[in-house]
Amino acid sequence: YGDAGAIITSDDLLADKMRMFANHGALKKHFHEIEGINSRMDGLQAAILSVKLQYITAWSKARYLNALKYSEYLKDINEIILPKIHPNVKHVFHLYVVRVKRRSELQVFLKDLEVSTGIHYPKPLPFLKAYKYFDYKTCDIPVASDYMNQILSLPMYPELNTRQIKSICSSISRFFTM
Repeated sequence: YGDAGAIITSDDLLADKMRMFANHGALKKHFHEIEGINSRMDGLQAAILSVKLQYITAWSKARYLNALKYSEYLKDINEIILPKIHPNVKHVFHLYVVRVKRRSELQVFLKDLEVSTGIHYPKPLPFLKAYKYFDYKTCDIPVASDYMNQILSLPMYPELNTRQIKSICSSISRFFTM
């Protein structure tokens, strides 16, 4: 419903560490053991999240299945690099991010077709003002420097259906054959 989130784990040590990190580094008030942040959510966000948690498994599965469909329908387009889907790894595909050299053109093309895309995290962290003091150059992080101008997030949400994914992929294919 807004900015809030949850970490789900069966690891008690990790759970304590995350609670501590989210509470200025303390499990007990005024006893800060590590450097942390203020990441406590308000009651309204907690209430909404508690309802959403009932659906987390189904939504995660739906996103994963949608990612598999994208990968299947886009696999023959050589101009696009797809995310790797590793066996024995659970991925929830919060985003489905492809890499494409003609990103700006493709993004405009899709926008004209009313397909919403995004460029999430457009700059590598070392290039943000907060980390300017490190004085990184593109040659220091060549992969991230190269990818920052290629990444494009395609629509991804649990309710996305096969017809919509096929339509998006067909549009992308059409772009590369024009």
